[in-house]
Amino acid sequence: MSGVQGVPRLAALDGVRGVAALIVMGLHIAGAMGSGLLGHGYLMVDLFFLMSGFVLSAGYGARLAEGGAGTWFAGKRLVRLYPLALAGLLLGAAVAAGLAFGGQRGLEDQPLLLLVLAALFLPWLGGGLVVPFNGPAWSLQLELWINVAYGYAARWLTDRRLATLTGVAAVVLIGVTLATGQFDGGFANNDPGRSAGPWSYFVGWARVLFAFPLGILLHRWWAAGRFQSVSAANAGWLLPAALLLVALPVPGLSPLYDLGAVLILFPLLVVLAANTRVSARAAGINALLGRLSYGLYVLHGPILVAFKYLEPAGLPLPARLAWYGLAAALAIVAAALAERWIDRPARRWAAGERATKRTATIQVGSA
Repeated sequence: MSGVQGVPRLAALDGVRGVAALIVMGLHIAGAMGSGLLGHGYLMVDLFFLMSGFVLSAGYGARLAEGGAGTWFAGKRLVRLYPLALAGLLLGAAVAAGLAFGGQRGLEDQPLLLLVLAALFLPWLGGGLVVPFNGPAWSLQLELWINVAYGYAARWLTDRRLATLTGVAAVVLIGVTLATGQFDGGFANNDPGRSAGPWSYFVGWARVLFAFPLGILLHRWWAAGRFQSVSAANAGWLLPAALLLVALPVPGLSPLYDLGAVLILFPLLVVLAANTRVSARAAGINALLGRLSYGLYVLHGPILVAFKYLEPAGLPLPARLAWYGLAAALAIVAAALAERWIDRPARRWAAGERATKRTATIQVGSA
């Protein structure tokens, strides 16, 4: 979900990330309203994993390939991801406690255990949501752990090994999807009504183990100039439109639809975005979308839970649209405030630490 400070801006990718976060929020709003609109918006998570591999390879791939930087990189990613993830967790816990106190819904069993696990980026595997107080945060857990693994393993990740890992994960993902008839797994477990069968948390690992290494591989090939011919006129408009069209259909399509989007379309869109040059004005809009994307993804879930359980009974459709429109606006404002006061300082700290680390390395090498 998060970009990398200090690397050449890939402006179109910023915009893609922001639009994808808006689509995820739209999916959850539609679900709260009982609608299937944007019913395939969950595929945006796979796009996030793919873009993460691409952007992190662009920012840190050369440094990590030298070896010995795994702990440094793990610390950077923890600092980058943790503050907002913790804010989302605490907001979700506060919403759950408030709704329980008001009698709108019961509090989760073993709430302290759930809080501790989520604060440690560990999943709850006792049934239901992997992160009960903030459902969308399940993907952040996988994001952090795959980042850490990348930091330590980067020096051994040749193109061939990356391709092999991606291929094996793709085979597993295809097999599980066809066997269960569902692609959407990872956010829950032991709850067939909400995910792709029992223990589907591990389906999430298949998703990230396909998309993240592929993102690294795509960046390497892109940086080597292999994809220069992948371009399209008006790509700045084509990219968000393509994401919307992918997400728009209601649930119930063949799982081959999801597999086609993740295995074929999304890699093409990422390369297209990397090759897309945008105007200064469009770059500013894309940068804003990119900055808001992480906060929006992390914070919108608890806000929508509150609005869902506090929704007045019997509202006509226009009033319901206004009610959830207010929820969306509040989530965007919360994301903007979080970007200013939480995410931006974290980015600055990480960038400053990175510069210090590089300086120290040069000085030691010279000595």
